[in-house]
Amino acid sequence: MTETIGVVRPPTAEGTRVAFLDIARALAMIGVVMMNVTVVVFSAESAGGRPMDTLTSVVNGALSLLMSGKARAMLMVLLGIGAVLAWRAAERRGDRPMVVMLRRYAVLGLLFGVPHLLVFSGDILTHYSVTALVLAPLMPLLLAGGRTRPLIAALFALAIAPFVEHAVPLSGEWAVLLPLVPQTLGFFCVGVWLARRPELDPATAEEPSRLPAGMVWTGLAGQILGIAVMFGSDLLFPMEFDADGVPVLGPEGMPVVDPAAGLLTSVAGTLMGLGGALFYLGLVWWSVRRRGAAARALGVLAPLGRMTLTVYLGGTAVFLLVMGPWETRIPMLAQYALAAGYFAVMLVFAHLWSARFRYGPLEWLWRLLTHLRPLPMRRRPRTSRAY
Repeated sequence: MTETIGVVRPPTAEGTRVAFLDIARALAMIGVVMMNVTVVVFSAESAGGRPMDTLTSVVNGALSLLMSGKARAMLMVLLGIGAVLAWRAAERRGDRPMVVMLRRYAVLGLLFGVPHLLVFSGDILTHYSVTALVLAPLMPLLLAGGRTRPLIAALFALAIAPFVEHAVPLSGEWAVLLPLVPQTLGFFCVGVWLARRPELDPATAEEPSRLPAGMVWTGLAGQILGIAVMFGSDLLFPMEFDADGVPVLGPEGMPVVDPAAGLLTSVAGTLMGLGGALFYLGLVWWSVRRRGAAARALGVLAPLGRMTLTVYLGGTAVFLLVMGPWETRIPMLAQYALAAGYFAVMLVFAHLWSARFRYGPLEWLWRLLTHLRPLPMRRRPRTSRAY
């Protein structure tokens, strides 16, 4: 059999895809978009045009408790895993993995991230691509030596993150994104560590392992510790109030906060975010490995997890088109209902699309510009047997 010259083959065969990763990406993206829906276009309650009733408060509080910060952290860890898988795939093809990775995330940031940032200040692609470009030169070091090396790098990055975050003045989009690079880099390194574990190697993935359950309990402990640090910060460094009970504002118009309180708040956010990510990733992984009813239900989400870039950018486009003309007059519950309907439609679309094509629409474009060569888009039709 001859191969077409200049065509990039898929990095892994269909049978070697790790279903857990596709499902986890889908759940993380659902969480991110659900948190974005009321920020892309402010709800009537957030804009002060409508009081928040009890039901809205309960739904919003529950979704925030379950997803806020945790879904983004999941994506960060998964991006670290994906960076390792893409690096190894480039090595197998005989490409230069460093060049491919730099081009991969430069394309992600410039083609998708920056334009999205111009219409939505909460964009994550620009920040993730900048951090991935920082990660790229570290990859040879992180993939060599003992498997604990990425964890050591993660601990170092997370240790300096609060100080970097509070050393940079927060003004403008880039000033908000860049101080968070060390924290995100730490989450990426956790993903690199997971990618080096034998549980994610197709050859040994089916062997018994305590890692998923360990991630669940470690993640739960991290969230509890983060909450404790947050309360400790409030007790040790309470906010200043004037005689009328109004927070004292600084020159920038923001409440005056003790620098130590800011550092502790950052530490708490890291613990709760990473703890939530490990908890959800471990829970999904544990469920998938058990192959029960929960695994079958979660498996329905796998096609959605193979086109998260399309889902993410498509969500912003839909929310702006549908809710934008109404500005701040849409109730929060209606926004959440729109997001849920969007995912229902996208799940059906993902199943239909993935049955015929290898990649999502924007995923295919991203890979095309990364490899600068044609990519096979359609799946090969299954050959029927004659009886």
